[in-house]
Amino acid sequence: MKKSFLSIETSLNRIFLVLYIKDNLISNSKILENSIEVEINQMFDEILEQAQVHFSDLDYIMVSLGPGSYTGTRVGLAAAKAIAVSINKPIFGYTNFSAIYNQGIIDSLIKSNSNTGIIIKASKYDAYYQQIKNNFFSNHKVISINDLNSDSLICEKTLGNYYKIDEIKNYYFCLPKKESIFNIFLKYLENENNYKNKNLEPLYIKGHYAEK
Repeated sequence: MKKSFLSIETSLNRIFLVLYIKDNLISNSKILENSIEVEINQMFDEILEQAQVHFSDLDYIMVSLGPGSYTGTRVGLAAAKAIAVSINKPIFGYTNFSAIYNQGIIDSLIKSNSNTGIIIKASKYDAYYQQIKNNFFSNHKVISINDLNSDSLICEKTLGNYYKIDEIKNYYFCLPKKESIFNIFLKYLENENNYKNKNLEPLYIKGHYAEK
């Protein structure tokens, strides 16, 4: 496959870049310590230098639309749009739910459990939640940790100790990885026409203001 992409995810208290070009899949990740605007530009330089390419060599720009940090999501989306415009290349977005799901972890859980959920930190006591029951994906929503009713959970790592997930029978911690972003890209190429001319906006889930 000759197509290339740069993916930007800044909504999970980190900057996570994935670059695929010349049949090489590389990533760069950093926990946020300083201004995201300053650190993201430095990381752009680092990953492009590592691959020895320029923005103009890219075919597509990908960006996480959340849910997660409100500020982080907006900064990542603004950066992605700016790059796409500057090089006149297509841009498309994906959710953190899909990035976690496309790692393949849930496949084995679905086979053994009819009720699996993905949760992403929203606040100290609430989580963004998507349920997968009998191969049906529910709408995204905000849910109290006390109301979780899944047999198994996939939890993004920044949940830490905020949630009493040890009460759930099966639970796994993970963050989106470069392989899952690549899987999303392949699915995008198969259905590219469905994404054209879409107005990209952060994923705001009714009932909760995303964490600042």
